[in-house]
Amino acid sequence: MSASSAARRIAVPLSIGLDPMERLVVASFRGDPEYVGLEPQVFDDPVNGRGMRVLRQRRDGKIDVYWQAGVNVDPARISIGAGIGDFAEVSIDPAHLEITPSGVDLHFAFRDAQGRKVELKVIERGDRPSRFPFLAPVGDQVSEPQRLFLVYMLDFDFVRRHGTEVHAAIGDRELRPASIPLPRAGRRILLIRYSDRPVIGFLNPPMDRPTLFETTVPGTAAIDGMRMRVDPSGRVAQVASGEGVHSVQFDFAPGFPNLLGLSETETEEGTWIVHIAEAAITGGTYCVRRLGSTVASRIDITRKWSPSGLPPSCKFLTRVVPSFRNWPTTYRWEGTVEFDEGLALTGGWKRTSGKGDQ
Repeated sequence: MSASSAARRIAVPLSIGLDPMERLVVASFRGDPEYVGLEPQVFDDPVNGRGMRVLRQRRDGKIDVYWQAGVNVDPARISIGAGIGDFAEVSIDPAHLEITPSGVDLHFAFRDAQGRKVELKVIERGDRPSRFPFLAPVGDQVSEPQRLFLVYMLDFDFVRRHGTEVHAAIGDRELRPASIPLPRAGRRILLIRYSDRPVIGFLNPPMDRPTLFETTVPGTAAIDGMRMRVDPSGRVAQVASGEGVHSVQFDFAPGFPNLLGLSETETEEGTWIVHIAEAAITGGTYCVRRLGSTVASRIDITRKWSPSGLPPSCKFLTRVVPSFRNWPTTYRWEGTVEFDEGLALTGGWKRTSGKGDQ
């Protein structure tokens, strides 16, 4: 075996993955003194279990989380809002959410931690235009991010106002759905949106060690649901998970350096880009610097989301509301690996005031 193809031990401060979800609806309301939104989500996978979870967004930015038996909920994986408020398993009955050719067919109800009945019913009727992909700006609402969380919603659309039945209430208080003063295919729409195929990718959840693996160089290794492709110089050129439209892929140029191969005063820099469902989403720069037994790594997001294939009204919306395109550029990851501590890793994500590329 040649020296270039010999197995090599590699360490990188990178961890990616997919968070499975079948479908979701995000409903926003106006004028309520306590709450601004409800978000039912449906799961059917080994990670999250099977059933419905409902997020309730408070005016103070906190998120209440309710779920039915059969759904697995890990608070460390919920990276939204200003923190978690109510957190409880409840009986959700009915718990119905389907996306039909006509649109949303939704009805759920449960009792919250305060003993009130929470109910949302949305039923669309009639023909509708083709749906489109959209990046949900959920990361813009997170004050203390635990991971870079990219929710790319395939088969996305807004609920039409005309011909749609909507009933929402918390206790004896009716909730009034918010609307958008923009037409969709010539019809008025509500600020109730949905996706029948959300693809959720993430980068660097909380971790206390870099990812360690062995592979031939060049070569590809599989570890923790990831495929690590290593180039001839021993750098990680690509990290991917999933296949086809159900995939997330990070590409690095030049490849991300092997921490174990850095000299004691070496600095490496490069760029990266992430694709979800084979569409370019965002990207940025990386910098890795070793000083003695310490390696500091930094991942910046500098590239705005550049949507394609949007209908005219939604394209206009992403232009007049900058957060739709800009929010990824306010994220930065910083981590430190100590060789003397057995490759212990500390650090994580933080929000910045970065403006990204113009």
